[in-house]
Amino acid sequence: MGTLSRTTTSRTLRRRLLVPVAMMSFALVAAGCNDDGSGSEGAASPAAHAGTTGPAQSSPESSDPAASPPETAPSSPAAPSDSGASSGADAAGPGRCTADGLGMSVKQGDGGAGQVYYELTFVNKSGHSCTLNGFPGVSLIQRDGQVIGAPAKRDGASHGTTVLAAGKTAHVVLHTLNQGIADGGCWKQGAYLRVYPPGSKEALTLRDPQIRVCGDRFTTTSVER
Repeated sequence: MGTLSRTTTSRTLRRRLLVPVAMMSFALVAAGCNDDGSGSEGAASPAAHAGTTGPAQSSPESSDPAASPPETAPSSPAAPSDSGASSGADAAGPGRCTADGLGMSVKQGDGGAGQVYYELTFVNKSGHSCTLNGFPGVSLIQRDGQVIGAPAKRDGASHGTTVLAAGKTAHVVLHTLNQGIADGGCWKQGAYLRVYPPGSKEALTLRDPQIRVCGDRFTTTSVER
């Protein structure tokens, strides 16, 4: 009986000691889970969530400019040089001749077999090169400004673009008939010759051009040298 009593007492003491040890072990395991972040989502701290969803917050040490490498500016294409821009402008060529940059004269040319020709000449007085391309608008005008007959019709095909350097000339040929060669009689003598250079809305005017149109024939060629 003495032996049995001692055995029972020993078992009772061991049970009493094991209960606190088990509780302490459980507490240590729970604390360990919270410390390394492997616990439940509810146990995670606000700082941990901010680190995963928001922008990283710099510490005072990392905000020091000397502690981080300088940013490199993005490279950009080089701006075109002045020489390139000038060459592009030169490639465009001279502009169209305007009425205020031109002078004009007219003289009778060679004719025969009842045909009468007048050479109408343009001179570039603008001081720089310009171009003429196509047919001018040509009319005989009375002193009161009224058009005599009709403007000159186009004769033949266009000769294309003519480049006039400063002081250079180009011309067109006006064509009519001698009196009596064809029906229609002759128009009144014009007091002025009004000419619109090709592409221009401004006109040149020549006083007393000495042009007489007969047989209802009045034509102009395109500009050429």
